Amino acid sequence: MKWDYKVISVDKLFHENGDHDIAVSKDAASARRTKLGDGIESSLKKLGEESWELVTIAGEFGIFKKPAA
Repeated sequence: MKWDYKVISVDKLFHENGDHDIAVSKDAASARRTKLGDGIESSLKKLGEESWELVTIAGEFGIFKKPAA
């Protein structure tokens, strides 16, 4: 089987990549993790709808593949 590959910066997988705030409480840290987790989940769902499958995270990059057309 032949594959197409896509390499995406991990920063691009997060919707809120401009967030550089430091969480100063447990509740704030938990809320931040939830927000970031929801963002990456949304990105992965969108890529999945386009038939991309996450193969691995290599350093700062997500590597995706799908069957070649």
